[in-house]
Amino acid sequence: MNVAESAPQLADALRDRLGNEAIASDGPTRQLAAHDVFHTGERWPDFVFRPDSVAQLADGVAHITGAGLALAPRGGGMSYTAGYLPARPFVTVDLCRLNRVLEVNTADLYITVQAGCTWAQVREALAGSGFTTPFGGPLSGLRATVGGALSQNSMFFGAGQHGTAAESVLGLQVVVASGEVLTTGSAALAGASAFARWGGPDLTGLFLGDTGALGIKAVATLRLVASPAAQGCASYGFVSMADMVATQIELMRNGLGSECFGIDAYKATNSAQTGNKLAAGVKTLGEIARSGPSLLSGLKAAASVALAGTDYLAVHPYSIHLALDGDSPVHVDERLARVAAIAQQHRGTAQPASVPQILRAQPFQPLRSVLAHNGNRWLPVHGIVPLSRALETVQAVEALIHSHAGAMQAHGIVYSPLTANIDRAFLFEPCFYWPDEIYPLHVEVLGQALTAPWRNRPAAPAARALVQRLWREVADCMDDHGAVHFQIGRAYRHLPRLATPTGSLLQALKNQLDPRGLMNPGSLGLGD
Repeated sequence: MNVAESAPQLADALRDRLGNEAIASDGPTRQLAAHDVFHTGERWPDFVFRPDSVAQLADGVAHITGAGLALAPRGGGMSYTAGYLPARPFVTVDLCRLNRVLEVNTADLYITVQAGCTWAQVREALAGSGFTTPFGGPLSGLRATVGGALSQNSMFFGAGQHGTAAESVLGLQVVVASGEVLTTGSAALAGASAFARWGGPDLTGLFLGDTGALGIKAVATLRLVASPAAQGCASYGFVSMADMVATQIELMRNGLGSECFGIDAYKATNSAQTGNKLAAGVKTLGEIARSGPSLLSGLKAAASVALAGTDYLAVHPYSIHLALDGDSPVHVDERLARVAAIAQQHRGTAQPASVPQILRAQPFQPLRSVLAHNGNRWLPVHGIVPLSRALETVQAVEALIHSHAGAMQAHGIVYSPLTANIDRAFLFEPCFYWPDEIYPLHVEVLGQALTAPWRNRPAAPAARALVQRLWREVADCMDDHGAVHFQIGRAYRHLPRLATPTGSLLQALKNQLDPRGLMNPGSLGLGD
């Protein structure tokens, strides 16, 4: 009996052993796990494994790899790099039931959660405590899980000041291919708690950004910092991309902006039309009012959002949107004055700050941006580069994209950039939108009603092939400028780019932890 033939018997055996809820093998569930935002896998998973405890996860992993089946961990499912789509027979590991907050320790400044917790759950667990995680989660925090963000690495809330998701981690519990549970950080030492990342070699870092190639994160301990005493927001419009990028670089060098991102007019108006983060309804206004340092300031901010609307977003070709924190309202005002001076040096024009105000008031909203307002498909490609190379990278990538302008226009492909500051670095994310068939994942995320007009849209293989070519060329161009990447998966080149001794060490670690090559084979360029 080969591996594929044994999968149904294994699924039945695991149901008997772990309970019916631990195994899903119906068609719709398997189909949903067989594609991400862009890629369709070569095969569906044989079944989906949904453990509800670390012990169940370890037990299931041991039995699945013992049967010769590969494993692919899947978080919120919003990857676009084939990160959980192996080419060989495999089982999807979905940690949605492993979603408990285990400890909030404000005395020692850490929170421990199971990897299936969403970032919204982390935020809720800390509400009213006076503390927050330095990295506050991605924009998709209603759906994105802690384990997924740590496997892919991630940025947004707090990233301009505190860095990426990986930099907020103190320790992990990781289930490796044998089913053993490894503990990293100080909690791995006899008699020590999870309060520190070190205590010897930093083994935690091995499993961050690994896209599940080395093990499945089961539990994570994150740092806590005091919640800011005051916050402020600002937005500025720019005529050119170069002026916007120069402003962002200077802001980063001056340590200004817990979040700071730039968009073009297409992305701004598209977001406004889809209602993604920019909808100014009664609930949003109420949240803004309650989020202000005082009731009066909150009401003023809410009123400014209501009066500004979103029409102003199309006035300038580019705009940056920034939120920052401070020790007091006076401190925040001083920092905002420095932001204004830097923006004005680069011909920035002040705009209403409704975008960052709404994001701060309601950081996690339904992930509407997986399709454009007209149902067009969306695919991003990004690179994180040093500040000194940001402008040259942007200019090189845009020149490459513009060289394909005629073909893009013929296929209805629209290019729209996003930029963002990460502590000591710059993220550039070109995005492509085009008319094409949509996937069950889009329907699952956005709902039947919203996607009804687009569910019968015909496939556009020629347009999709050009988007794939653009993606590859842009990623390679960024690599030529020294970029690093989040959610490497199977799309971004990793192992081939590593210096020989480093690549050999990574391969040796893979061989040690996963000698049969069954832990998400192919991710990071390891295995299939």
